[in-house]
Amino acid sequence: MSLFKFGLAADKAALIRRELGKDAAAYFAAMQIAEAAFFRSVTTEQNQLQLHWLQMRTGLITRVDDSELAKLNDYSIEHAQASDIEGNKALRRISVVTQASLHAAMTDISSQAWLGFDTETAATFEKGRRNSNPISLIQIATASHCYLFRMIDDNIAPFQAALQPILSSDKQLKVGIGLRGDINAMKRDFEINMTHILDLNWLMNQLGAPKQMGTQQIAASVLKLKLPKSKKVTLSNWAKPLSEPLSELQLQYAAADTLVALDILHQLINLLRPYQALCPQSLQQRLAECKKVTACFMADTGQ
Repeated sequence: MSLFKFGLAADKAALIRRELGKDAAAYFAAMQIAEAAFFRSVTTEQNQLQLHWLQMRTGLITRVDDSELAKLNDYSIEHAQASDIEGNKALRRISVVTQASLHAAMTDISSQAWLGFDTETAATFEKGRRNSNPISLIQIATASHCYLFRMIDDNIAPFQAALQPILSSDKQLKVGIGLRGDINAMKRDFEINMTHILDLNWLMNQLGAPKQMGTQQIAASVLKLKLPKSKKVTLSNWAKPLSEPLSELQLQYAAADTLVALDILHQLINLLRPYQALCPQSLQQRLAECKKVTACFMADTGQ
């Protein structure tokens, strides 16, 4: 990854593209070739790890612009996107949980050390007003499924009772992106105090990223994949009555936001493994906790 690009402010890059037109891409490519030659000239056995760490870390936290994003392959929910995830060749499924299928869903969820987590809420269209609508959908991802809990009408009480022990347990790690609002809403709407959470925005902050990179940007920088985002789907009606099924686009959108969190965490652990000694102490401790959660969970469950 180019350190030159990392140091180039987004507005300056836009200016260069505007002024150079069709020659802008060649200019950026030339600068990166020159940079690569420079690093080869200054790399020694003593500083090699530090220089590689600098390049990799800045690559992870550099914003991917729209032109680069358009060239990436689309993110797929069908298979795990990190090579070391167990069963990554098996198809992943989306399951809309019903009261009849609740027990089976919770059995799978309870058997996982790490869970992807997200929620959806019906949009408010009143200008300037904070969205205080209740959560309509809770998404929980395991290695093989994304379970969608429609928190509507008669589903609320049994789903709340089933999810509360899992989401408030410190035995399973809940992974997501930008979870502060979700956590507050879970407490407000269902009196569920979520614990043992890893927000990937925090993890990227430890690497030097801006406060909120967002799901699409993190997926692009870590997985090198484009997570399709549709404002139309984001603002769609998540609070439909249970008699009306969610659309296929809603199902795919909700599942992708949750499964991608697990894929990103696995891939980040892979990428950071050679550089753990150079990571900030706070990040080293958090990654060690992730490993500990898995080890303790597997010991407790006899896996």
